[in-house]
Amino acid sequence: MRARMFTQIGREAVSALGRELAAWKPTPERALFGVEAVISVVLSVALAHLLHLPYTWWAAISGFAVMQTRFSASAQRALHRVLGTILGGLLGTLLGPIIGDRPWLFVPVLGVIGAICVYRGNGSSASYAWVLGGITWVLVTFEAHKLIAFGPTASFAMMRVAEVCVGTFACLLVSGAFHVGISWYERRRPASKVVAAAAATANAPPPTFETLRHARMVLGVQAGIAVAILAALTVTLDLPGFAQALVTTIAVMILPPTSVVVRSQKPVADKMVQRMVGCLIAGAVGIALLPLMQGQVVPSLLALAAGIWAGCHVQTGKEGASYIGRQFTIAFIMVFVQDHAWSADPHAAMLRLAGILTGIAILTCVMLVASRLSFLPVSEEATP
Repeated sequence: MRARMFTQIGREAVSALGRELAAWKPTPERALFGVEAVISVVLSVALAHLLHLPYTWWAAISGFAVMQTRFSASAQRALHRVLGTILGGLLGTLLGPIIGDRPWLFVPVLGVIGAICVYRGNGSSASYAWVLGGITWVLVTFEAHKLIAFGPTASFAMMRVAEVCVGTFACLLVSGAFHVGISWYERRRPASKVVAAAAATANAPPPTFETLRHARMVLGVQAGIAVAILAALTVTLDLPGFAQALVTTIAVMILPPTSVVVRSQKPVADKMVQRMVGCLIAGAVGIALLPLMQGQVVPSLLALAAGIWAGCHVQTGKEGASYIGRQFTIAFIMVFVQDHAWSADPHAAMLRLAGILTGIAILTCVMLVASRLSFLPVSEEATP
């Protein structure tokens, strides 16, 4: 991996985003997806506040992350997210208290969990379940390092499951309601099937490929090393934002089958750069808006809705900035949705964004070393 490759990818990402913004033209299907996502996130926040859940933003992100343009795709994603979270929470609750007070064992075990998660997440039909299961397993096990006892660790895991279930339920409720409404409308006006056809195309399943085991193993090993380093640094230096750094490390290592087959570091670098660009823009815009909202509910909700809708619009575009739009939306939710109430204090948001950037920095270092050792060569097309 070379610095000039990152520079080229950065220019391509900014150029793609510029083209997307210049060609800004909402279509019925894109606008519909944005509206569904906005309602889902707002409903997730309302339910989380009603239930007094400790981390509202986890519910809000679940409400967005599960949403797809087809109800069937949303339902499948919801099933994988919930099952993965439950299994990961259960394993973390059982394992965490046993190894939580043994850093010499605790840190490498987290790395192994991360490696398995990424290996299985690439090329598996249940990829999303493996990703959420691995992330939750690591988070709960890591929390057990501070809680030690089984009871508090189990309580943390149950809250994590509850937050994910609340966001997922809100998403399914909204997606199902729109699905029923659109189906009814199509029976009345057959011409509207154009919207459904466009939506189906947007979420068409990728072709299946026999992925290369070596490439999947390399991705898993790199992710595992990065997770172990993050855990060690967080334990020794008390670094903030471990959850965001962990999610970033694993998320950018999950690739479509075609990219895994290529056996190049460029697809991962593309995701890293686009995630960073989206998060930096969301952080700058969100933190600038927070003081203007003054912690009031209505202005905060309006700003949140506008940010989500804009991010969804970019995500569903065709100019190559889709991942930037998705990461912008997730980061914007992190900035605006506080843990317990609406607040103008940007401190928590800055810590979350710092965690994302830390994850990218650590993973970049790991991949740089890997490329020097020729574990996974950079393709010639990746460099100018």
